Formats: sequence, C-alpha cells, structure tokens
Amino acid sequence: MSNLPLIVGYGGINAAGRSIFDFSHHRMLFDSINSKNQTEVLQSLGHLMGTNSREKILQKTLIRTIDDDFFKDHNFRSPELPTLAGGQLPSGFNPADTYNSRQHPRSLAMTIFGLSDAVMSLGLPWEEILLKVPRQKISCVSGCAVAQADKYGMGGMFQAPMAGSRITSKHMAMSLGEGSADFSHAYVLGSMGSTGNYTGACATFQYNLKLGISMIQSGESLISIVGAAESGIVPEIYEAFSATKGLAEDENLMKLQAKLGEESDQPNHRKICRPFGENIGMSLGESAQFVILMADSLAIELGLNIHGAALSSHIHADGYKKSISGPGAGNYLTVGKAFSEIKRHFGEDALNKIIFHAHGTSTPQNRESESHIISSISKAFDIKSLPVTAIKSYLGHSLAAAGGDQMISTLGSWRNNLIPGITSTPKLAENVYTENVNFLLENLEFENNDFDFAILNAKGFGGNNGTALIASPSKTKAMLQSKYSKDQIKKYHKQKEKIDNQLIESKNTILQGEIKSRYIFGENVIDGMNDFDVESHQITNKLNNEKFNLESTLPYQEFFEK
Repeated sequence: MSNLPLIVGYGGINAAGRSIFDFSHHRMLFDSINSKNQTEVLQSLGHLMGTNSREKILQKTLIRTIDDDFFKDHNFRSPELPTLAGGQLPSGFNPADTYNSRQHPRSLAMTIFGLSDAVMSLGLPWEEILLKVPRQKISCVSGCAVAQADKYGMGGMFQAPMAGSRITSKHMAMSLGEGSADFSHAYVLGSMGSTGNYTGACATFQYNLKLGISMIQSGESLISIVGAAESGIVPEIYEAFSATKGLAEDENLMKLQAKLGEESDQPNHRKICRPFGENIGMSLGESAQFVILMADSLAIELGLNIHGAALSSHIHADGYKKSISGPGAGNYLTVGKAFSEIKRHFGEDALNKIIFHAHGTSTPQNRESESHIISSISKAFDIKSLPVTAIKSYLGHSLAAAGGDQMISTLGSWRNNLIPGITSTPKLAENVYTENVNFLLENLEFENNDFDFAILNAKGFGGNNGTALIASPSKTKAMLQSKYSKDQIKKYHKQKEKIDNQLIESKNTILQGEIKSRYIFGENVIDGMNDFDVESHQITNKLNNEKFNLESTLPYQEFFEK
C-alpha cells in the first residue's frame, strides 16, 4: 500500500512576509481580513522590519519600488536599470541577521530562515522527530532556477576581480544550484536522506514537489521537505530579462497607465504586474518557500496538523520549439492530466470544486497562451466557471520559488476561506480566453468545502511545464477515513491537542518579536572515519548507537538468475 504525502508544515519568506501562521497570505488580503488578523500581520512584519509604523509596513511590503540601497548592499554593481520594481523582502529585513551567517548568499540565508519557520510550524520539536524517524528516511529537495547570483554567490565568483575584490574560498560552494537543500540538511535538519534540486526554470518548485511526492509514495522517505529559494533582484537578471523583452519597464508602464486613464506622471510599481489584463511584462521578486511532506501513518502517529495532501505533480516538455522562451504545447498535457485525475478518482462533481493558480507572469504572450490552455481544458471537462487567480500580481516572479508562493497561498486560503484576487488588473485584455473561466479580479470569500482541490500551474523557459494537484485539508481527512479506524482517528485528535497548544505558544513568540533562525553549526557532526562501525548489513554510529540500514533491493527480479 502506497503512502499518502500529507502536508504537515510550511514556512518561508517573500515580499509579503513570513508564511508561517499565514502571515504572508493575510498581508496579500490585508483589506479583506478582520482587525485581529490585521494586527497580527502588522506585528509580525514590524518585528522583521524594525518599525511600528503601519504606513511604512504597508508601503514597504509586496511588489513595489526596490529600496535605493538594495543593489549596492547585495551586489558589486548598482547600475541604472529600466525599472526598479520588484517583489523585495520586507524592507529593513535581512535574513542573514537571524543567525550566525558568514557571507552567505541571500537565497541561502532565506533558506535558513524559511525552513526554520517550517520546522517550527510542525508544533513538535525537531529533535523528537529525529528520535522517531531514521535520518536516512528524511529527504530535502530545494534550490534555485538561475543562481545564487548576488555578490556572495555566483555573481561574486564571476565579478569579484573586475570589481577590485577577490574570489573567496566560499564563492564556488555558495554558487551551486542545490545549495538550498545542502544548507537545509547540514545546518537545520541534520538529515541524511535524498538531497538535491530538480531544476525546471519557473517550474522548479513543482519539479521538486514531484520528487518529494514520489519518495513519500514509495517509502524511500518518511519525511520529505520540498522547497525552492531564489532572489531575482540582481542587476544582471534584470538586464537579461530586459534583453528578452520580457521585463516590465517604467517607460512602458507609464504609457499603459495613460492608456488606461490612470495617473501617469510616474510609474506605479505597486501595479506593474497585471496578469491577464493589458500588461507590459513580468516583474522579478524573491522568495524561499518550504512544505513538509510526511507519510500518512507517521503523521497520524505524531498527531501533526494536516494542511492538505500533495497528490501529484506533472511535468512535460514542449517538444520542438521556435523560441526557447516562447510558450509551447507541454502545459496542455500537465494541466489536462491534473483535471483527468480529479475526474477519474473523485468524480465529475469534483471538477467544480477546484481553485486554479495560474502562472500569470503579466506578459502579453502569457495572458493569451495560458488563458487558452485554461479555457480549452475547462471546456473539455465541462467545467462551467473555473476560478483562476495569479498571485505574482502581489509578489512578482520569484523564479524557482514561484510555485512555492502558490502553494503557501493555497494552504492559507483553505485555512481562512479567502482567495487573493488579481486586484492589480482592472479588466481582462481583449485577447484573453474567458470561456468556462472566472478570472478573479477581486478577492473571493468562500464557504468550507467549496473547494476540495487546487491546481498550481507553471510555464517555464525552455519548455519546463509543471502542474501540481493538491487536496484540501477536509478532502484529505475524508480520504484518511478510508484507511484508518474511528479509534485511530480519535487517538490522532487526542495527540493533536498537544501540537495545537505548542503552536499557540510559537505564534505568540513570533508576535512578541522572535526572528531567530534554527542554525546548527559544528554540533553533533559525524566523523565517519572515527565514529562509524561498518558491517555488511548496517553502519552504526558508536557515539550514540544510531543505526543506518544498508538494505536495498533492485526492482529487476525477472532479470536475475533463478
């Protein structure tokens, strides 16, 4: 029997703030939430940003004009660029200040901070989990799509000599694309399972999710942390996207504002990203997001919160292409398969209980090509009015982590019954396909059980298409009732009470100002040459008697001699 990959924790950081306890989700929905949640958002962000000014907190979060000193602080160059719009982390917050970092690239510092929150969100000390789960059964897949491109990563490795500086001993190691996973294992988790990063351009999170799902389903991992971390706010990345004509630039933005009858004496960076409306290009952002997947039996045993289930993640290339950056055919397959799974396994009625998170980059090409995919497949499956949103309108395009932003928003919606609308888009463009689709241009409030599934879509450069299917908490719990007895479920809820009490304490700690990351450096290090007792069936750590099983079976029995 295969394992169901349950989502039992999540954390991260982006332009809207911390993902834990849905703080970032609530920031995007700030005007639609109650005063208590607004106060918590302001408290959480205020501690990160070092201010209690409501006006500054609201102005210096989400997509906006990048801080004047940002490029100077994080890069060797601070050139004149065609726009300074971006989804920068909350102004005044530097994730590297939350632990004893030593010239770590920004995306790796974001990894340490975001994953620390994800671990906290479990409500159970990580050390207790390590006592119950073999470390070789804990995997982590996370990384970037482009690079750790600031001056402490690949950018510094390539530019330091030209900037009158020198290449350090860290530059090469800090440049590796799977660095987020490396740092996670080595300094936060202490885990020894599968590691790496399945790079897929803008679909990288969905690619990593596919790996995490597979490892939980097969039993290779009992816990799999899936993530991505990237800061695209780097001069060279801006210049490169500008060269492709894909970047939204100030000159074109002011022309658009004038065309739409808006004030146009200066660019309104808050509304530079307008998915599926009259738009001029994409805007860059930065984000690190992590979800903790766990085999259902372990989650039930530990009493952890069930935020949903990661059912599948489909990947297809475009085949022959005219342009490496142009839209292609593969996304029809990935989206179509997700819809097909819902119809086949949950029935036709379930097709009308889907939230669709579009890639929604705000380019003229994307608004036409992706809307055609969504509309044509909705018609094929006879979905009357598929609700579609696109949260890059709040956060910008965080490249590898864009799918993680979608995931975090989805989980927040199920906890709070609110879907962020595409509020930066006043109306749909004329060439957007709208049949059988409801593009949400306003926030949508919904009732419990209105939406059982979410589809997270990504269309990446090079033909990297990834589409994930996620089940809601209520749907997931209904699925679990088919496997577990009433007594087992009752025992689970009893155990869960302790978890919920701990989470209340953790939330209060954050609201009181705690921003320290979990960073384990130089402690409990295993020296295999001196600490390992190696036998043919297992390896034993002599310091604590920890056993590492070497058993592994090749699945090719028909090819072996009888």
